[in-house]
Amino acid sequence: MSSTIPYQEHTTESVDLAEEEVPTIVLPNGERLEFPGCRAYKMSLSELEEYEGRYEYWYGPTETLIVVADEPRVSGDHELPAPYLMQLVQQIADECGAHFVPFGTVSIWDANAEGVPRVVMRPDQCLYLRPQSERLPDKDGLKLGFHTLPDVVLEVDHTTDIRRGKLHQYALWGFPEVWVEVPEAYTPSRRAGKPRLTIYVLEGRQYREEEASRALAGWTAAEIHRALNERLGWSSETTAALLRVARALTARLGTAGPEGTPRLRMHREKGREEGKRDLLCQQAALRFGEDVARDLASLLADMAGENLTHVGGWIVTSHSGDELLRRVRENRA
Repeated sequence: MSSTIPYQEHTTESVDLAEEEVPTIVLPNGERLEFPGCRAYKMSLSELEEYEGRYEYWYGPTETLIVVADEPRVSGDHELPAPYLMQLVQQIADECGAHFVPFGTVSIWDANAEGVPRVVMRPDQCLYLRPQSERLPDKDGLKLGFHTLPDVVLEVDHTTDIRRGKLHQYALWGFPEVWVEVPEAYTPSRRAGKPRLTIYVLEGRQYREEEASRALAGWTAAEIHRALNERLGWSSETTAALLRVARALTARLGTAGPEGTPRLRMHREKGREEGKRDLLCQQAALRFGEDVARDLASLLADMAGENLTHVGGWIVTSHSGDELLRRVRENRA
């Protein structure tokens, strides 16, 4: 295992990943979690709390940090599905008159009885379908046993394979539904097989593969995968699928369609653009705190159209509030 050095300083190393040993975490019950396509580093909890780079998993008993080995080369293709999913789900929410909340790469904290973190894990996207009745994560992350588990978690397997590690951890924690996306974009170090999206639904303490989402009312794995990989706008097939799912959720959630909530009626009265700004600031507040949301509101005052759509993606992919505000300022310049 490498010594504790910020991961960014390792990005220029030339390593034949095929010859590397797969990082492995052995749990107290003897079960083994494997992390293909990753590297392991030594990192204490105090160092983790200051660390701003991407990581997959941290194991407290051995102070082991797991990071994606090919991160510098694949970060763009790896990060795209998460903001795309946020936009797709927002369209479903608008159509069925509901309010869904995506959280992006929120840290999931599992602590012992004394409150000392044992495991920290990061998904690529978390989705809550009933945020008004749930205890949502805050800017510090999702604390198991305190915050409500999300309805759906998205993991992007571009050069990794979470089936041998993170998926098992999600099952131990009781996460109800996990989507694993292998993007269409090619990379020679892919480990998870052909491009596709797989839906895992928890049954008891194990996951079962399903053709369609239980949480999002029959949205199929094939339809989700196609939508996450459309780079030139939504196809007619994707639009039809979104409308079908929205109608099913309208019946399940008891909403009344696009005009069904006071929130959406208010947005229509104030104008669609202002409604988008409000939603972006709420998402920023949940992710980075109220101070960042107030600064963002002033920056968004004169932004409209496609620029607002970009901001939604930046909220998901930014590692800090400062990074988010910097990206918005640069876009306005």
